[in-house]
Amino acid sequence: MPSVTRPPHATGTPTADAPRARSRSPRGEGDRLRDDLLDAALGLLSEAGDPEHVSIRAVAKSAGVSATAAYRHFEDRDELIEAACERSFELFSALLFEATVDAADPFERLRLAGEAYVRFAEDNHGLYRALFSNPLHMVKKHLHEPGEPLDLDSAGTQSFGQLVVLVQECLDAGAPAVGPGGVGAADATYLSFQIWAWLHGIVDLRITHAPMGWPDPALMLTDLQRSLGLTRPA
Repeated sequence: MPSVTRPPHATGTPTADAPRARSRSPRGEGDRLRDDLLDAALGLLSEAGDPEHVSIRAVAKSAGVSATAAYRHFEDRDELIEAACERSFELFSALLFEATVDAADPFERLRLAGEAYVRFAEDNHGLYRALFSNPLHMVKKHLHEPGEPLDLDSAGTQSFGQLVVLVQECLDAGAPAVGPGGVGAADATYLSFQIWAWLHGIVDLRITHAPMGWPDPALMLTDLQRSLGLTRPA
């Protein structure tokens, strides 16, 4: 999957110069303009690394339209940025799917998903940090509440749901994982939160503290699976 750091309609860094010329979209092409605005927002999120640093005016300028045109498609700046982040998670989910779809072994699928996660972060530092390190202040829902099923309405929670499925497949194949705190039966959602915390620590520190000389992430992923008991049964 190609890097999403430079979407096709967001190829330049925003400056104080006038936006590139753009003719008025013909009747019926509003969806194309909306896509252009989302692509521009993705580009600016990639460069800024923080959703709070991207304005609707900058997005409109990058897309070559007026801010007024952007407001025809999005109620406000928050709705635009939230839609752009939703698209980012769709790209991320597609990457996880493509990395694992051809693997028959569940333990191999989990390893490949971890490698894809690291690869996404390494190829898209700014976008990764916009999605995972600098949270959207306008998000109203929690990802998950203890004891409650996952709400898979958004692309972000769907990508987490992909991980839960991968972990459950390992448990179904006899992985020797145990329950929270080492007590009881293993829980796929709990283990998925553990994996996400480990993965985020690995990739975020590699981005923000690159000179530290970090170990090979592939070795760290192997240790992650082993430590959590998500390996083939003896």
